Amino acid sequence: MTGGFDRLLTESELERLDEALKTQEDHDQFGGETVPLSEKWSPLDAVEVTQHQERIWLAQQQDPALQLRHALAYRLGGSPEIARLTRAVDSVTEALPELTMRYRFSDDGELLKHPTAECGETLEVVNVDSRQEAIALILARQQAPWASETEPPFIALVMFCPHEVILALIMHRIVEEMCTPEDVLANIARAYDRKSFIAPSQNVPTELTLEANDIAPVVWLRGAQTTGRIVDFGVPSSCPVATGSLAHRYGTVIETHALPVLQHPVPDIQTLLASLGTRFASFLCGLGAQEGIVASFPEQPEARLGDHSAGFAFGDTIDVLIEADAELRGAEIEVLNRLRSGVVSVPTNEKTSPEQMPKVSIRWLTEPRRFFEARTVVLERVPLPTPEIRPDFELAVGLDAEDRVVLELVTGQRIARHAGALVLDLFVGQLTGEVAGKAEGNYSSGLHYSLANAECPSMIARNLAAPQESDGAAIRTAILQEFREALATPELGVDDDFFDFGGHSLVATRIIGRLLHNHGIEVRFNDLFGNPTAAALARHARIVADAKKSVGNGSVEIHTGDSGTAIAPLALAQMSLWKIYSAFGYSEIFNLPFALDFLDPVDETVFEEAFRDLIKRHSALRTLFFEDEQGDVFQKVVPVEELQNYQWFWGSEESTNTDRNTEAGYRFDLARELPVRLRFLKDKATGRQMLSFLFQHLALDEWSVNLMMDELVEAYRARASGAVPVWSGDPKPFHDFARKQVKAGVNGEHLSYWTDMLIDAPRELVLFPDLPAATEPEDTVAGSWVEMRLKKDVSEGLYALAKDNSASLFNVVYGAISAALQKLGGLTDLVIGTSASGRTDPDYFDTVGYFTTVVAHRVRFNDGQTVGGLVRDIKELINGSMPYQDIPIDLVETALGMTPGRDHLFDVFIQIHAQNKLNGNLPTPDGGRIAFRQVDPDKHESHLGLQFEVMEEVIDGDRSIRVLMSYQAKRYAPAQVEAIRETVMEMYELFAASGASDRKLLKTNRV
Repeated sequence: MTGGFDRLLTESELERLDEALKTQEDHDQFGGETVPLSEKWSPLDAVEVTQHQERIWLAQQQDPALQLRHALAYRLGGSPEIARLTRAVDSVTEALPELTMRYRFSDDGELLKHPTAECGETLEVVNVDSRQEAIALILARQQAPWASETEPPFIALVMFCPHEVILALIMHRIVEEMCTPEDVLANIARAYDRKSFIAPSQNVPTELTLEANDIAPVVWLRGAQTTGRIVDFGVPSSCPVATGSLAHRYGTVIETHALPVLQHPVPDIQTLLASLGTRFASFLCGLGAQEGIVASFPEQPEARLGDHSAGFAFGDTIDVLIEADAELRGAEIEVLNRLRSGVVSVPTNEKTSPEQMPKVSIRWLTEPRRFFEARTVVLERVPLPTPEIRPDFELAVGLDAEDRVVLELVTGQRIARHAGALVLDLFVGQLTGEVAGKAEGNYSSGLHYSLANAECPSMIARNLAAPQESDGAAIRTAILQEFREALATPELGVDDDFFDFGGHSLVATRIIGRLLHNHGIEVRFNDLFGNPTAAALARHARIVADAKKSVGNGSVEIHTGDSGTAIAPLALAQMSLWKIYSAFGYSEIFNLPFALDFLDPVDETVFEEAFRDLIKRHSALRTLFFEDEQGDVFQKVVPVEELQNYQWFWGSEESTNTDRNTEAGYRFDLARELPVRLRFLKDKATGRQMLSFLFQHLALDEWSVNLMMDELVEAYRARASGAVPVWSGDPKPFHDFARKQVKAGVNGEHLSYWTDMLIDAPRELVLFPDLPAATEPEDTVAGSWVEMRLKKDVSEGLYALAKDNSASLFNVVYGAISAALQKLGGLTDLVIGTSASGRTDPDYFDTVGYFTTVVAHRVRFNDGQTVGGLVRDIKELINGSMPYQDIPIDLVETALGMTPGRDHLFDVFIQIHAQNKLNGNLPTPDGGRIAFRQVDPDKHESHLGLQFEVMEEVIDGDRSIRVLMSYQAKRYAPAQVEAIRETVMEMYELFAASGASDRKLLKTNRV
């Protein structure tokens, strides 16, 4: 068992552990009973496989990704002797052979179970950096595939954190008939104290089921905590387990005197369970508009640990039907009588059928010391999320050491991330009287709404028919939940700044759309940027009577090709790209030549499998583009079953004669090839693997790249573990959006917004009238690029300026660049192009595809303008235009009498790559990670005079800003390029200086 400790512990820890093992006495040094190992309990001589074990084994073989392991974790309090504890664990696995059995299928078609002579495989001792890392390791071990022929169904982890030691037990359901977690804990404690073992309990487990008659529909509200009193026992950021595959856990502690529903400050267990369990079931009836819910209570509450996410499920429960219209006090008394009398049948009536009713489990959180009674050691429970398949809601009740009520809620995989916090907070509000409801005996209609219709407004919108004092709290709740969901920050509070947690304009677009679509709450972009906390923004929001709904495809004609494959027109933004793409001879003009440098070895076969999962999931990645005989352009999805006919991946062994720049310049034949090429290369200088990650822009935009990278990490984690990735939902296909948009046509009002702004704007940018011009031919697009890397203090100064002016980082860097160009050219106004998300329909926020539109803004300069004034003007300009971003630039140019592709509204383009996901890590099954970093492409062409790409990068928590400026050689000579670079860097330093908001921009009289 200790043979591998030298690889896991520090030298000092190894010395202490070896010394403890050498000096360990063979008798109980505390005077307890000494029992020879030969007198331990022995199982039946015959090793037979039960019917239940056969069913469990078969289910696991049919679906290796099925989660049938259960994990428990405890902090070791008191004065634990680790060497003694590890010996106790080894002794228990020797004494309970079910924990070490191996299962194999014989040639005769029989499942065989046999013990193993190998020792120590059930115990791991490891060092971790934090409790969060320990939890991530537990979840990784729990979700790893189980090789029943070679691996035991039980494993114990002893994890050394900097300030604590954590013990984790991971058990497979195949042992549940013969041995339970309670048995294991009790016998580890007895082995630790050198006491005789107790025989494990014989249990009658419930049938294995993967479906539940649940309370909420598949499409459910997006949840969030509202008061800060709910603890989210969330997933560590380093966890390799897909968040969507987890059942999440939330908890809170309530003073007993704050619960008017309780008749005694410290009620007995059955009274507490009956009171709170009945009310929770009744609460859920209103939440899901159910006629009734069967509440399942433990027949003997303290006979089990009560960890209600356990796969270990037994039939010793009492089921009670709680009807929606029942008088609450009477239902509580009935439950209490049933618990005390032990009557297990479910009463029914003419209106309801319990078999068809949804079910909720109510459990008692038993103190682990009831099972683990060892001298010098006290177990303190560490709550965990779980990858086990769970029903929608399960509630556990307990008491802490101060007799306060503990509530824990586990939400199943169908429930959106963080929704449980909102549900638990609302329930606590009813219990404490903060929210009117059935806790007072009269059911308020405030929570009585139906979730059965996926198109129905959220609870918050439905409850805000008239302005009330409580409206502000409800709006804050909705805003906070969308902030958290979009920023992936469950800890964000109601007074936390949106920008401090990585917010920017693309995220703002998502939040504003979801607030209107999901909650019927309307906020303006400038209101969000000027009031970037949930509390402040709620004061500027308003309820819209008819929230925007998704419009179906209606009667949009779906053309089909010879094979019957669905064909769609190009979306407006795609068509805008296609016009330029065809004008340049279908060249590599719209290649997206991303490249990743892997700092650690990556399994290329696993990577290919993981990305194939994404191609299957997102139809935009398997789309062909073609023109028909009339010149109309269409896109056609390649069916999944035909993917083997298309090559899109090459390993490094196939790429010895290929370099990254050659691959980046590959010219796609989009009528015959997928718009994606992945090629692994070996870097000759470093020996590391590098990935050429090439896409055709018609297939996806930057928002899509970030979506794709998030999912790639999860897919790689699953495939590396031998499993199939589990997704939390299916995004709508991009081709549905294209049909829908083409059917709706061009919004004339939106088009007029841009033409009114740009009709008399200057068409030509002249920065250096007195300097020598470049000598490149006029018809060339040759160019190059320079990098501007900002110092840390300058980057932080720009972030500070953004916060001072309630603006985004993009507003600030945009302002600095425009101010530099104004200084160089003595400009009065300047037209600048930039990209907009184009995602105005929340139904497609999770869709991979090309939505991005190019828009042009007109920036005006005036005498006496301050840095802060310019930033605020730009913020108002950009944010005010966001509702109109569905109009591509080519339609605006055409409306102004220009020729798209030849005439240009702007000669300067600025875009920001915010929170780029091309710098990150791939998880490994053992809890490690494979780091990758983006490699900048070589640029030798530029289709615009000046293009600024601002890279906002966060690597391992450190944020930095750098700017890549590309230029056309025919427009700017080297000396001019250097003058632009110097002036832009000078302006960044000016904008980053302390008190910059009030500084005036110097007017330049250059002519």
